[in-house]
Amino acid sequence: MANNPQTATTGPAIGGMHEVRGSFTSSERMQEAIQQLSVSGFDRADLAVPELAPPTERSTPESGAMPADKEDDARQARTMHTSTAAAMAALAGAGITVATGGAAAPAVAAAVAAGAAVGGATYAISTAANSQEQAELDARAAVGRLILSVRAPTEAKRVAAEGILHSAGATDIQVL
Repeated sequence: MANNPQTATTGPAIGGMHEVRGSFTSSERMQEAIQQLSVSGFDRADLAVPELAPPTERSTPESGAMPADKEDDARQARTMHTSTAAAMAALAGAGITVATGGAAAPAVAAAVAAGAAVGGATYAISTAANSQEQAELDARAAVGRLILSVRAPTEAKRVAAEGILHSAGATDIQVL
């Protein structure tokens, strides 16, 4: 079977995956590229913001890059965190009311107020984390180290990724 020339030429391509990287001078331009890539059929899992020369403790491929998220993603996460915390407080309050036959209504009102406070605190923490991440991206852009990496499984996707990065204002576009 190894001597069959047809088998040797019809097997799957090995090593066809490409990585296209482009440097951005602003996080807004990178967000535009992410939006264009998403609309063009690139999966979010194929987009990353690698850190150049990370410290030793973060030098693995898995931890040396952050996901390429959009502001919409951060806003949706904040909304989800806040609603989850508030819903948990409301369900706990309803459970107490049912269990006590309504005798604990004042305590339930206090629990609902506490739930609102927890939801607000959750929103504040999520917002602060997003602001910190945005500040890091802006700092990288200021020194020319804001890079968007795109995995392209086919030649057509590689060409598309290069074009999208170029049209969004990326410089130093590389195919690895």
